[in-house]
Amino acid sequence: MNFKNITSQIDTNEFEKIKTFILKNGDKMTYRNFDSNNPHYKFENCDAFLGSDIGQKNIHNDPEISDFNQLTIADWNSDVKYYELIIIRKGSLKENKAWVRKGMKENHVYLVDDDGKGLELIENNLPNYLKRIKEEINSH
Repeated sequence: MNFKNITSQIDTNEFEKIKTFILKNGDKMTYRNFDSNNPHYKFENCDAFLGSDIGQKNIHNDPEISDFNQLTIADWNSDVKYYELIIIRKGSLKENKAWVRKGMKENHVYLVDDDGKGLELIENNLPNYLKRIKEEINSH
């Protein structure tokens, strides 16, 4: 399994708060070949990007077309460049939303390790980013 439930570090309400903040205060930036124009916000210690919950069916990540269930935290100066978080909302499993993996459960947030860096390593680093993101959002 290349994912871990991290709802104790960031619950679904906090995920939604970060998503809303990025959509309201951020800009658009492409950071991968899969899609483009990802909602983006530059935090003090990282960049944060949103990914559409219907994947390439919303290739330009338009908030008018679909919601976002993927939050990618990027630190270009670290050995681990990407921290991918997935929220599983009520109904996401039935609707076959993008990024959902077998074994994930509704009303939880997961950390995914697609780069093979090791879940333990990325989970240990993640609190540094989440703390700063939450502080910046709360200060606005």
